[in-house]
Amino acid sequence: MVYAALSLTVVRMVPVFLSLTGSGVSTHGKLFIGWFGPRGLASIVFSIIVAQAELPGGDVISLAVAVTVIMSVIAHGISATPLSERFARREGTGA
Repeated sequence: MVYAALSLTVVRMVPVFLSLTGSGVSTHGKLFIGWFGPRGLASIVFSIIVAQAELPGGDVISLAVAVTVIMSVIAHGISATPLSERFARREGTGA
């Protein structure tokens, strides 16, 4: 659970925030993109590869991926509307 929470926050948001340095995107924009931004099915695909390879610890990796994906669906689903509306107001784009 701790790793999943870190994956949804620090592990994902810090690299996105840093990669946008100098882009002209506001701090709030960087945080918004970090929270909702780059996602993909890569973690699920890698988990499937690990499971099929029957690697030691593969069950732990698959569990971590599953918990992270479930937490992501819940956290991003709950926060999508309020954070999008807040971001729109803050950036002056209307909501």
